[in-house]
Amino acid sequence: MKLAAEACVAFERDINLFVDHELPASQSGRLVEHLQSCGSCRDYVDDLRELSGMHRDVAEAEARALADVVDRHALFASLTRTLVYDKRAELARLFYELGKAYVLLANQSIEGRAQRSVLPVAAPVDIRAASERGRRVALEGEELNAAGGEADRDSGSLFRRSRQLFQSASRAGSGALTTGRRLLEQALVIQPGLDEARLYLGFQHLLGGRNDRARVEFRRVYRDGAHPVHRMMALQFLGNVHASTGDYARAIECYEEVVSSGADAREPRLFTSLLNLAVVCAKAGLPERSVQHFTEFVARFPARIDQARTLLSRKETFAAVLRRQSGLHEQLRCQVPALFAA
Repeated sequence: MKLAAEACVAFERDINLFVDHELPASQSGRLVEHLQSCGSCRDYVDDLRELSGMHRDVAEAEARALADVVDRHALFASLTRTLVYDKRAELARLFYELGKAYVLLANQSIEGRAQRSVLPVAAPVDIRAASERGRRVALEGEELNAAGGEADRDSGSLFRRSRQLFQSASRAGSGALTTGRRLLEQALVIQPGLDEARLYLGFQHLLGGRNDRARVEFRRVYRDGAHPVHRMMALQFLGNVHASTGDYARAIECYEEVVSSGADAREPRLFTSLLNLAVVCAKAGLPERSVQHFTEFVARFPARIDQARTLLSRKETFAAVLRRQSGLHEQLRCQVPALFAA
C-alpha cells in the first residue's frame, strides 16, 4: 500500500515513532500541537495506522493458518520420541561407563602378576553415583515414553529392565566381573555401535579366560569400528590375545600394523604396541628385531620409560626368555640401558 498523504519533513520521523508507540513522552507534546494545526500530517498518521492494522491482520491470519496445518498432537508425539531416543542413548553411555568401572575393579582385585595392563582414557566413574544416575534416567525415560500418547513397548520394557539392572549393579560386591559383562552387554543392546563398550567387553572376556569370545569382540571393532583409534585399540588387544596363546607370528602382525599406522604416537593408550612388539619378537626367537624395537621405543617414547620398566617387570614369560638367552639380555643392557640397566 502506498501512503496517500505526506507528512511535513520535520515531523515525519516523530510520526512514525508515534504510530509504533516508540516516541518518548517528552517529545510527544510538540507533535500533538503540530497535528492540531496540520491536516496533512493528521492524514499521514491515519494512513500509517491503517497500514499497520493491515500488517497485523495478515500476520494473525498466517498464524491461524499455520495452527490449522500443524497437528499439535503429532508434533508433541514427535518431540517425545526424540526425547525418549536421547534417554536411550544416555542409558547406553551410563551402562558402558558403569560396566567399564566394574571390569577395571575386577582387574585390580586380581592378585599378583595375573592382572592385565589397560590404560583408560579417563578414570572410571563412581559406581554408586553412576548407578543412582542410571536409575533416574531410566525412570525419566519411562515417564516420557508413557506421556507420548502411543507408548513404545520396546522402550518401556527397556527402561524398566534398566532400572532393575542399575539397582542390582550397586549391590554387586564380589561379582564385579560378571556385573561388568551384563552392563556392557546391555549398553550394546541399546547401541550396537558403541565401540568403547565392545572393547571393554572383550577385555572382560580376556580376564575371564574366554579368549575366543574376546577375539570375536575385538575383530568386530577392528572390522566395523567407526573411529580409527578404536580400530587400532582392537588390533592391539588382538595382538595381546595371540601373544597370550603363543601365536607370536599373528601377534607381531597386529602390533606392526598399529605401529606402522602412526596411531601409537597420537593416542597414549597405544604406546604399548611397540613395547609388546619388542617383547614378542624376543619370545619368537627374533633377538635382532627385539633389540631394534626396544631401541626405537626408547627414542620415540622417552617420557614412558618408567612406565615401560614397570610393565616389563610384570612379564614373567619375557623374564624367562632373558634368563635363557643371556646374550640377548646382555645386548639389551648395553644398547637399551634405559630399560634394562640393573
